[in-house]
Amino acid sequence: MEKTRVEWVDILKILGIIAIFCGHLGEGTGKLHGFVFYYHVPLFFFASGIFADNLKNLSFKDAVKKRFGQIMIPYIYLTVINMVVIIATSDKDFITYLKYIKQFIFGIRNQIPSSSLWFFSCIFCAGVLFEILRRLLKKNILILLASAALYFISITLFPNDPSMQPSWIWNIDSACYYLIYYALGCVLHTKLLRLMNWKQGTDKKAAIFWIIGTALLAGYVVSVYLQEDIIGSILNRTIPGFHMIYAVVRAMLIIFLNLILAKILEGFRPLAYAGTQTLWLCGNEMVVKKILEAAASVLGMQIEITGALPAILYAAVMAAVIIRVLLPIEKKLYQKYQQNLLRMESMV
Repeated sequence: MEKTRVEWVDILKILGIIAIFCGHLGEGTGKLHGFVFYYHVPLFFFASGIFADNLKNLSFKDAVKKRFGQIMIPYIYLTVINMVVIIATSDKDFITYLKYIKQFIFGIRNQIPSSSLWFFSCIFCAGVLFEILRRLLKKNILILLASAALYFISITLFPNDPSMQPSWIWNIDSACYYLIYYALGCVLHTKLLRLMNWKQGTDKKAAIFWIIGTALLAGYVVSVYLQEDIIGSILNRTIPGFHMIYAVVRAMLIIFLNLILAKILEGFRPLAYAGTQTLWLCGNEMVVKKILEAAASVLGMQIEITGALPAILYAAVMAAVIIRVLLPIEKKLYQKYQQNLLRMESMV
């Protein structure tokens, strides 16, 4: 079953990609750097969970196979592209390049040369974990509770911080940590899709509710951005153990504000199209940085991003270059890549 496109979800994902690009620009972006790490990865797991039911009528084998084709086959292809760029822009020995290839195979966050590519294997593993829980537990609420249990296990028993320093192959430990967002997306998807139709026939009371709710939510998010999270500080001090769940609460509240912004931007087709290309944008982050740095060098300039607004603008430029320049070439080559895979599969 093909996933039905929902425009505001696509816009939500491009907002997430911009946040990821900004986060990877370093601490020179000021408060924005720490802020985006609160929510940008959870946002993508949540968005993927919204459409998790599209696979529920498939067998486990077919569901995993479909996810592998959607995520890991592009990962292999983008790994090759990234390796070509790495070889073309660096001066390492052959042994080092073999080491890079091994790191790409294991795909562990902070250990692969192209940092953003870790996400592919992690979200694939999260999808597989979700399909296992779906078949064992049947009901979404039980799946959510099991995902919450995995979250608590990952932050209390795993040897490394699964949110930032996973150590297991294909980031399975990180998938256990982020699965709760995937499950939340699945559990909330029906109500969320209905709720986000607020523009259609909204009465005065509903409009007032949305305005007040959005204002309160925006105020909270601004306080988090400014590192003046008084609400979180009070709750963490007064409720024992609340700090363990507060990371999820904070991420979801920021994601909800992004949902509202995405709905407001609905109808802006370039953003929606960009949101349909998020895997390609993610996989080309290092590539486009190398291209922009080389172009600046030719012009006798050096790219240095400081401050939140320059970071957002530069991230938007990165996304535009990928979509307008890289994707037309890469997708033509990808079609041939897929054709070769099908030939090999038919020969086996």
